[in-house]
Amino acid sequence: MTNHEDLVLLYTGTEINANVLKEILEDNQIGALIKNSLKSGLVAGFGGGYSEAEAQLFVTQKHLEKAKQLLEEFLKSLEKN
Repeated sequence: MTNHEDLVLLYTGTEINANVLKEILEDNQIGALIKNSLKSGLVAGFGGGYSEAEAQLFVTQKHLEKAKQLLEEFLKSLEKN
């Protein structure tokens, strides 16, 4: 991945879904970064939110269009279950 300035928010949801989506993206040669405020706060030594806090998944601007297509397919697969 490149500079954090190139990162664009792709998805906000549960950490489980964010991790699954990250794996899908990486399988398609798209790097991704997950940010979880709760975990960040706990590591820093103070509360970061609540246990159901959502994770944010970022990709580079360069890969955004392909990532959006993969996200759409992923969300459709969740609806079927």
